[in-house]
Amino acid sequence: MHESNGLKPTRRRIAVFSLGCKLNQAEGEGIRHLCGESGCEIVPFEAEADVYVINTCTVTSEADREGRRLARQARRRAPVGAKIILAGCSVQANPGGMLIPEADLLLGNAEKMRLPEHLASAVWRPDTELREEGAPAEVRAAAIGRRDELDVIPIEHFEGRTRAYLKVQDGCNFSCSFCATTLARGPSRSLAADDCLRHARRLAGGGHKEVVLTGVHLGAYGRDLKPRETLSRLLGRLIEEGGLRRVRLSSVEPGEVTRELVRVSAESAFGRKKTGAYACRHFHIPVQSGDDGILRAMGRNYTAERCARRFAELARVIPGICLGADFIAGFPGESAEAFDRTMAWVRESPIAYLHVFPYSPRENTPAAQMPGRLHGEESRRRVRALRELGRRKWAAFAASQIGASRLEVLIEGRRKDGLLSGLTDNYVRVAIDGPEEWIGEIVPVRLSSGGRGGAHDPAAGREEAILGVAV
Repeated sequence: MHESNGLKPTRRRIAVFSLGCKLNQAEGEGIRHLCGESGCEIVPFEAEADVYVINTCTVTSEADREGRRLARQARRRAPVGAKIILAGCSVQANPGGMLIPEADLLLGNAEKMRLPEHLASAVWRPDTELREEGAPAEVRAAAIGRRDELDVIPIEHFEGRTRAYLKVQDGCNFSCSFCATTLARGPSRSLAADDCLRHARRLAGGGHKEVVLTGVHLGAYGRDLKPRETLSRLLGRLIEEGGLRRVRLSSVEPGEVTRELVRVSAESAFGRKKTGAYACRHFHIPVQSGDDGILRAMGRNYTAERCARRFAELARVIPGICLGADFIAGFPGESAEAFDRTMAWVRESPIAYLHVFPYSPRENTPAAQMPGRLHGEESRRRVRALRELGRRKWAAFAASQIGASRLEVLIEGRRKDGLLSGLTDNYVRVAIDGPEEWIGEIVPVRLSSGGRGGAHDPAAGREEAILGVAV
């Protein structure tokens, strides 16, 4: 609470902004919920607030910079006495790199999920400083490697979102040479299947038709539980017992796209099931490279050929499936021939879209010490080439969906041009004419034409909607 011009106390205003993955978005929503439950007023990040929280991401150095930039931006517009908190992965992995003058407090990944406690433990009146002028911000980030529990906050509704993110797993036991995830997230740990069902039913009761299962290493779900569980069994139970209309998986590692997961996804996919909930025809798989030598240097546990076989199997058994993938361009030691093999892998695969990242050295990771890192124009050229190939792959996939007899679109909101915008189960952005009552509902649609230049336009990106007609 704070005093306002000597009048009665008013509720503390909290603004939270989450960067990065769907898991971080889920945690950000949980933080908002906790703060609201503790009596705070939740306001937009652009609004005037007493506390600004930046829930950071450390997947690349650019993500770290964005967290610091948002903190500086918040400080510039913040009222006198407002406090700035940097929280999450960047703080956990590299607290020294996030110690900037604009921040008052740094919280690690465990600590951010107890934000109201940290606010209560400090003097947070606007006329009181948390630290002496010139002193560095306090860092509260316990070693996450010792954690074995999973922080999941039960909520009913994701504010401003029609799709809800359900955190079922956190952490990673892999040691990929380029990744700081284990530093930021700790060991793999899972939420018990019965608790996953309970949270899913709560979200369904709050009006969500779709839940996206999230985790750092989602495919490792259940290995730490007793008795042992699997992602495929969890997916099957959520479809049958979760009270939802559809369930979507976030990123799944190539080695964890098991035959059982493929079977469950295929048997319960849209179009296969005539009634009830279904699995979305959408897999996002972080391939990272199409060259075996680079995959070994990255510490990945599969070959390009094995990954290609799994992609081909998914495309064969689930008609209309949308397959996406992450790729890193310019990894240390990536020769021109290795990059050409990655380009060929993408061209020959049934992949629909790419997320392409230039290699970004992360502090305290083995790859940061490897020789042969690309710099400058050649690195940028490879990123551009992969992204351009990804645009052409998406144009072909989008064109293949036009004229489909029936797709189901979850309507997310209204665009500036007055049309409604939503997403099919196989990840196609659709624009249709319809009433306000459709927002948050699933509407059967037939796709009719492309957006800018039509769906065949290779310059059209994945976010450019295809026009549809309700059927």
